[in-house]
Amino acid sequence: MFKKIFAGLLGVALITGIGVANVQAYSTKAAKLYVTAIAIGTPIIGAEIKVGDNACTTGKNGTCVFELKPGAYEISVHEHGGATAHKTVNLEEGNILFVSLDLGAKALHASGSH
Repeated sequence: MFKKIFAGLLGVALITGIGVANVQAYSTKAAKLYVTAIAIGTPIIGAEIKVGDNACTTGKNGTCVFELKPGAYEISVHEHGGATAHKTVNLEEGNILFVSLDLGAKALHASGSH
């Protein structure tokens, strides 16, 4: 009788363990990526930032925020004046990463700002 009860408890534990493994496999925590477009330290307004299949246009602070699955991503920044910058990053589950891409002086207007 003890063997049957033990076997039953062991079976329940195995089934429960398998179910938990499946839940964990599908609940990957997103990573946050903050990308800032700058020109010699000045944030660029209106730059287009692309990360993988995601795109965003920067506001006053020159930054876009992306929530992405873990993995490697190509970041590209394009400013309406033609300046571009690229970088590859590797995001890990649940991490927060800050990236600044400097487009250089050619991204600034004659006024010294953007």
